[in-house]
Amino acid sequence: MNLLLEKHSNKNYKQDIEYVTKQTNFLLRILGIWPLLDRDLSVVEIACKILLIIICCILVCFESIPSMLYCIFVTVEEPRMKLMMIAPTIYSFTSLTKYGALIVYENEIRKCFRHIKDDWKFIAMSGARDIMMEKVKTARSMFTICCTCLYTAALSYHTIVPLTRGKVITSNNVTIRPLAYAGYFVLFDEQRSPAYEIVFTLQFFGGFVMYSVTIVTYGLAALLVMHACAQMKILMMLMEELVDERACKEKNTDEKLVAVVERQIRIRNFLCLVEDTLQISNLFEILANTTMMCFMGYCILTEWQDGNTANAYTFVVALASDIVNIFLLCYIGEYIIDTADKVAWKTNMLEWYRLPTERTRDMVLVILVSHMPSKLTVGKFIVLSLKTFGDVMKSAVVYFNILRTVTE
Repeated sequence: MNLLLEKHSNKNYKQDIEYVTKQTNFLLRILGIWPLLDRDLSVVEIACKILLIIICCILVCFESIPSMLYCIFVTVEEPRMKLMMIAPTIYSFTSLTKYGALIVYENEIRKCFRHIKDDWKFIAMSGARDIMMEKVKTARSMFTICCTCLYTAALSYHTIVPLTRGKVITSNNVTIRPLAYAGYFVLFDEQRSPAYEIVFTLQFFGGFVMYSVTIVTYGLAALLVMHACAQMKILMMLMEELVDERACKEKNTDEKLVAVVERQIRIRNFLCLVEDTLQISNLFEILANTTMMCFMGYCILTEWQDGNTANAYTFVVALASDIVNIFLLCYIGEYIIDTADKVAWKTNMLEWYRLPTERTRDMVLVILVSHMPSKLTVGKFIVLSLKTFGDVMKSAVVYFNILRTVTE
């Protein structure tokens, strides 16, 4: 950390860090992922962490495995009922995969948070805190929207759908009480009390875990990317200050140039770390959302044709939630591309000729690095952008039409 950064230390950085990470950290702790920044976990905390991870995995597996067995082994009179079970089964398995990715990349998440902590502790210049706080509020708003949409969809699917379907009496005079996730339970009969009530409750909490994993994925993406965008805006201000007519006459031009270069390198390293941390989770999020929207459309059409209006509206809420969330994820990717383009354009407009002659050559590298595109990729081959959102929507509609044609 250079001397220029140390001159602008933030005395309230602890409160700021708590405010920045409060929402995401709350769900990470529930999921057993505790990215502590100042110390290592104690033995008791490690035991609690492992216990929480095991409980969360069991809850998700309690939904995914019986659902998969149901799709494979249980014969139903209407094949479309099995098709309606595919969507939640896919979602449960992708949630388990994303949860595993969060656990594996916990150290990378900790590094990202430590990076953010250092940026808040040592403010680059006066006014930088206001810029960073503005972007934090944007990230928190995205988190709130995502949280509201997903938990509303989860509550609807895990309560309204099974309760409004009512009991079904089969041709063998067997009464079937519906569950949110129909499953084949080998060891016991889930229709008998109190097994039904226990399964219903466990599925509800399993849904909470799955949707929390998705919310954490979106929350981390919003928080980390918006922080990077704030640093880019600060970088542009540092560039303007560097070539300011009065500043160029001062003797500390070298220090200001060093601050610009350090900030630029720091931002690019941070973006690489963010991409490595989130690319697996985002990849499964894109693939799962494309498939889920296809099957959600099929479920809406099927329930509407059967006259199950309440269920149809529930699936509409779930579909709308998926669309909003995938749009937010792609918007985050588009936002960072747009901000990086603004930095590149700013370097084109800099009045670098005001700098001392021996320093104008150094600005060439700053300009070249600024024109290197900054973007978030998914799996190293899908760029997160609004174009990707359009491709996802088109793919979901195409698959929906194919599925509807095949099943008719």
